[in-house]
Formats: sequence, structure tokens, C-alpha cells
Amino acid sequence: MTADIIPPAVSGDSPAQSYRATYSPDDNKLRLYAALRLDDETYQKIHAVGFRWAPKQELFVAPAWTPSREDVLLSLAGDIEDDDNTLFDRQEQRAGRFSGYSERRAGESEQTLAQVDALASVIPSGQPILVGHHSERRARRDAQRIENGMKRAVMLFERAEYWQERAQASLRHAKYKERPDVRYRRIKKIEADLRKSEKTIAQSEKYLTMWRAQTLDLNMAQLISNYDHITACFSLDKYPRPPEKSQYEGRMSLHSALENEIITFEQARDIAVRCHERTIRHQQRWVTHYRNRLAYERAMLDESGGVVSRIREFEPGGQVQSRGEWLTIIRINRSNGAVSSVVTPYYSFMGCKGTMTLTPDRITDYNLWSPPFLQY
Repeated sequence: MTADIIPPAVSGDSPAQSYRATYSPDDNKLRLYAALRLDDETYQKIHAVGFRWAPKQELFVAPAWTPSREDVLLSLAGDIEDDDNTLFDRQEQRAGRFSGYSERRAGESEQTLAQVDALASVIPSGQPILVGHHSERRARRDAQRIENGMKRAVMLFERAEYWQERAQASLRHAKYKERPDVRYRRIKKIEADLRKSEKTIAQSEKYLTMWRAQTLDLNMAQLISNYDHITACFSLDKYPRPPEKSQYEGRMSLHSALENEIITFEQARDIAVRCHERTIRHQQRWVTHYRNRLAYERAMLDESGGVVSRIREFEPGGQVQSRGEWLTIIRINRSNGAVSSVVTPYYSFMGCKGTMTLTPDRITDYNLWSPPFLQY
């Protein structure tokens, strides 16, 4: 990176006030603001965990929150603040930059066209190039300049249109992310990730109980390691063994190490306990993060309103609107006490008999009773 796009260098004893770290729940991104240019060691440290320099915003940004990225920011800034800018604010700023690019390209295109017109105006209309005449070289040069100028004008005009489309897309993206149905699907994805982390923690706790059992012996350790898939490197200096045993020092499963008598069952237990304790600590941080995100997204969903926030009102016999068509609720499916989907007849345009399942994000309106135009 060059000095004109990253802050001036920070000395090694620079205080934490030189950095400001923020987290935005809108886009789940971490950002680092540096008052001075980063030294090579600090730059490599944040680059290794996924932070990249955003020159127009003058900050480092990571595409998503992770425990390792949070640790790096805490080590530099000491604390992580809430981001003052919303997703819509950032997209508006981005759209403004793109509009500026578009205006500059459009201005350059008009300027190029004016130059081409000025050059073409001195050539009489319909005047051919006179081969062998002393004006031939100049005429061919002017013709080439006119052709190149027209190509450049068209290219700049297309670029102006491109940046204008990018500006409009930025605003559309911000509005799309805030739609209730999109937020509902995002909540379901976070809930799935939360269940996955909780399942991993429960599994590690189960194996910890087995490895810590007072009755643990070699046979039991081999049985557990056959299902608990943990690998490690068994170097000769830490795990010496006779020459007739495997001298391999690369990654090997605990089961293979026990079977080849490279380690004892006590050593296998110690390795497994450390591994699962580390896994539990790591996954608990993810669980905390997912729960905080869910609290935020659910609060924003309730605030935004819309039919997705009214799913608790759904009753069999009520009418839901999907893809412009009103459908009668036949049955309501629930998961953990909340409405997960409803069963309705097929859309009329499908020409099918029977029922289909609709998730709340595909429903645009709800009425407890049939709309007037559906009543007979």
C-alpha cells in the first residue's frame, strides 16, 4: 500500500487512543479507525484476520464479526464502540460518491464530443481524402483523431451510466436489507447458526464428561477416540517412542496414536480435555454474539411492522396474501412456540389441487376473515 491511501505510521509505544474500533449490527461488520499510519507489524496483524483498507472511508473493515477479529481490535483500541452510521447512511454516502464519478465521466464525455465537433467543423462536408495530395497526411490524421475521440466519448458516456446505476443500486441495497421479509430470513439464518453452536457445545461437554470419568482406561480411551475425532501432532521430542514404533510427526488422530502406542490414555485425556475446553470457550462467544444479533434484529423487525411482525395473529380460516393472491389458512405450523409456516391451497395460476406450505416471509398481508371481494 502507498502512503497516500493509508494513515501515517504509528510508533510502537503509541497509546490506544490512536485507534477507534466500532461494530455495526446493521451489517455485522467491524471497523478500525487509525489516527496514524500503521506500522508493518500491526498492519500484518490486522490483515491476517481479514481487515482491509477502505480508502474512500479512510478505515479498515472486516466483512463480518468473528472472535479473532474482535480480539485484535480489543488489543489495539481497548474497547469496541457502537457504529454511529447506519447501513442506509453508508449506502447514501456511497451513492453520493458514485454519482460524483458519473457526473465527472459525463462532463468528460461532453468535453470530448466538443473537441471532436471542433475538429470536424474545419473539414468541408463530403470532402474526400485526396490521395497523393499534400493534404492527405493531415486529412488522415484528423480522421483518426475524430474516430478516437468518438470512441472515447462513447466509452466515457457508458462509464457515466455505469456509475449512475451503481449509485441507484447502493440505495436499493440499503432498502432491501431493511425489508421485513429480508430481516425475517436473516433472523432464521442466525437462529440456525445459534442452534449449530449450541449443539457443538453440548457435544463437547458430553465428550468432556467421558474423558474425565474416573473409570477411564486404555480400552475406554480407544472407544471414545473412535467417535471423538481429534487430531494432533506427536513430535518425537514431546512424545518419545522406541524405533520400532511409528516415527511420523505429522497430524494423527488420538485413536491411531493410542493404537500405535505413541501416547498413553492419560496423555490422550489431557489432549482431548484441552481441545474441548477451547472449543466450548470459542463457541460460547459465538452463542453470545448470535443472541445479541437476534435481540437487535427482532427489535428492528417489530419496529418496522409489516405482516411478518403479525404472525402471532394468524389463525386457521384467516386469509393470507402471497404473490397478489388471497389464500385461506388451513393449518398453522409452529416451531418452539412460534409460527414457522402456514398450510394453504395452491396458487390458482399453478392449476394444482392440494395444499402447499408458505413461510411468513412469502406473505405480504393478512386478514382474519375473508376480504369482501372473496365473500359470497
